[in-house]
This record gives sequence, C-alpha cells and structure tokens, in this order.
Amino acid sequence: MTAFLLAISLLLNIVALLAIILLYLRQNKLMDTEKRQEKVLIEMEEVISSYLVQMKEENDDFISKLSKANAKNDTSIKEKSIPGNLDRKNELDIAKADEKSMPLARASIYQASKAYKQILRAAEHKLSEKESLPSLKETESVTRSDSSQSIKEENPSSINDQVFILKKQGMSAGDIAKKLGKGKTEVELMLKFRQNQQE
Repeated sequence: MTAFLLAISLLLNIVALLAIILLYLRQNKLMDTEKRQEKVLIEMEEVISSYLVQMKEENDDFISKLSKANAKNDTSIKEKSIPGNLDRKNELDIAKADEKSMPLARASIYQASKAYKQILRAAEHKLSEKESLPSLKETESVTRSDSSQSIKEENPSSINDQVFILKKQGMSAGDIAKKLGKGKTEVELMLKFRQNQQE
C-alpha cells in the first residue's frame, strides 16, 4: 500500500514539475513577443517622427520659396512704379494687383500650415491609439489584412503595391521615391508597414 502511495506521489510530483516547466516556457515566449512588439513600436515611432520632420522641412522650404516669390513680385512692382512716366491709372492697377496677391499668398500659407497641423494631429492621435490599445493589435492586424486584401482586389496598382513591386525588383528606397515622386521616408514607411502586415 505504501508503495502504491509512493508511486502516486512520485507521479504527481512529475506532473507538477512538467506543469511548472511548461508555464515557465510560455512565460518566456510571452516576454519575447512583448520585447519584439516594443522594438517594432520604437522603430515605427522613429520612422514616423523622421517622416514628420521631413514634411516639416519641406513645408518650411515651401513657405520660404513662397515668401521669396512674393518679395520678388513686390520688388518688380516697385521697380515698375519708379519711372515717372506712369500715369495715375497704371499706379492704381498695380496697387490693386498687389492687394489681391497678398491675401492669396497669406491664404496659401495659412492652408499649408493648417494641413501640416492636421497631419501632426493625426499622427499623434495614431501614436496615442497604439499606446493605449496594445491588446487589440491582433484584431487590428486581422482587419488590416482583410482590408488590404480587399483594396488589392479593388485597386491593384495603388502606390503601396507599386512601392512593393519596385522593392521586389531590387530597387532601393531612394530610387523608388524618385521614380514615384514621393519622399524617401514615406517609401520606407510604406515598406515597413507592409513588412509588419506580412509578419
């Protein structure tokens, strides 16, 4: 009888040891996936931030070019008004044209800054959603893959597909950006998202 109880005790100890080992392995696997997800999030944040910095630089460049163009228009109008042979009617026409061009320039600068702010807000909103909803990543990836498959069926020649096809052909991100007329960071971002969707 004691031998039977000893055998049962030994069997229960072995089962308990196997359960502990199995739980330990699962915990390690979970920790590894969390580390990988954190690494992917950090990389995505870096890519998005570099993309936003590039957009800001392009917007600043656009605004400076626009202000230089306005300054050139102002100087050309002033140079035309310097000769004393212009009559009063021409001076009034020049003044009216100058008044019309200034609000247009201000409006375009305002629109560019407004669009830039909206893009920044959207990017910040996406980042905050990703930080606040890490548990829904699996459902998001399933819906993203379903939606990406439906988009592929509807529009096979979208920009994302063109970028991916050119990457398969062996082109670098800079060459793809030049060919499609996009920013290099934008192309890298598209490739990164596509790579994450496939994983």
